[in-house]
Amino acid sequence: MEKVFRKITVSIFFMLFFVLAPLLTAYSLGYRYDFDTGNIEKNGAFYVKSFPKGAEIFIDNKKNKTKTPTQTVNILPGTHKLEVRKENYVPWTKKLDVYSGETTFAEDIVLFLENREKTILSSGSEKILLNKDKDKYALIDDNQKLLITDIEQAKIFEIYTFDKKYELLDWSSDNQQILLRDESKYYSFNIDQQQLEPIIIDGVEKIIWENNTDTLLYLKDHKLYRHYHRAAWDSSGRPDELLDISHYINDFAIKDKWLIIQYTFDKNNFVEQLDKNNLSINQVINNVNLGNLEILLAEDNYLIFTLGSKLYIKSIFRDLITIPITIAELHDERLLMTNGHEIILFDYKNEWQNLIDRSSNIVSDVFWHPNGSYFVSEINDSTSLTELDGRDKRNSIELINNPRKKNYIFDKKGERLYIITPEENYYLTIQ
Repeated sequence: MEKVFRKITVSIFFMLFFVLAPLLTAYSLGYRYDFDTGNIEKNGAFYVKSFPKGAEIFIDNKKNKTKTPTQTVNILPGTHKLEVRKENYVPWTKKLDVYSGETTFAEDIVLFLENREKTILSSGSEKILLNKDKDKYALIDDNQKLLITDIEQAKIFEIYTFDKKYELLDWSSDNQQILLRDESKYYSFNIDQQQLEPIIIDGVEKIIWENNTDTLLYLKDHKLYRHYHRAAWDSSGRPDELLDISHYINDFAIKDKWLIIQYTFDKNNFVEQLDKNNLSINQVINNVNLGNLEILLAEDNYLIFTLGSKLYIKSIFRDLITIPITIAELHDERLLMTNGHEIILFDYKNEWQNLIDRSSNIVSDVFWHPNGSYFVSEINDSTSLTELDGRDKRNSIELINNPRKKNYIFDKKGERLYIITPEENYYLTIQ
């Protein structure tokens, strides 16, 4: 009898082994039985990365064993609530789909401080001047004081007190000279020497530094001239030079090695991209608007600019693209822009666009966070920071809400947002 019982026991054991072993192996490989569909499916995974790292992860309100950055496996296919939390930071939450045998990535997560401390630097101004490196900005307050804010050091420097209010026009590339205007007269202010020097020209329509502190380009009577600023202060006495451009120029700009002009010929308006050194033509765009010329990108193969209420994207390989806009800002290959009611993302190299948001209120400002995954928008006096990831809802936090006119500047890491109003100059620590 015992012998029969042992045979039965061994048989049952082998039967269980051959049945359970494949099931356990499949389980260890991430396969699960879906009772809803009646199918065996392989599980998926989450890969979660955040800045700052070391944040806690919750999946369907259950705390994960590991913190960011990490990969969490054996997630059942379907929609799951993913939440990332860190003490003193605003939580990030999103419902994301997980697919069988695939990893769902959430790696552009940025956590922002709950308590965004306000640090006042000085009195404000309606207008500021940002330098070429975008690490300093200047303003002149109501007491005629020239104040310069070092964006990366978060420090304010009182440079000089003028005898009257000047208008800030342009900043030389070496950060030593600021171009000023008083009515129809122009001046150069040397920051180190604290010396105000008149620029002996008149009847100017526009004037800017030419990538150095010795020469300026200016537009007069629809012709473009080079002014040798130092010639007036030494024995050379070098006269102004008329550039060899025969067009009826309405506006111009300099971007790196390029001189870009907007001109009119035979009742048509053109934009021309020239090599600044030899004035050779790189490309010409016709049928453009009249208006203030702003260059977003100038390269051998691409020219991106705004004129009036239109954005122009011209590649030497493709036809001209025009988009109605009120504001446009470039980050890597993507343009963030608004037409007043919509916020749109456009990839100019791959030529695709994505509608980010539509509002019945006026979008008065929109610009990138330096990480390229978030942006700031001002709508109906409310300034918000919003992520680009459009899966489920977009995470967004309100930074400020007031009706005052504002200028905004980020430091390079995006940790501080500088806000300049006519009354005050301050920054918010957001990371």
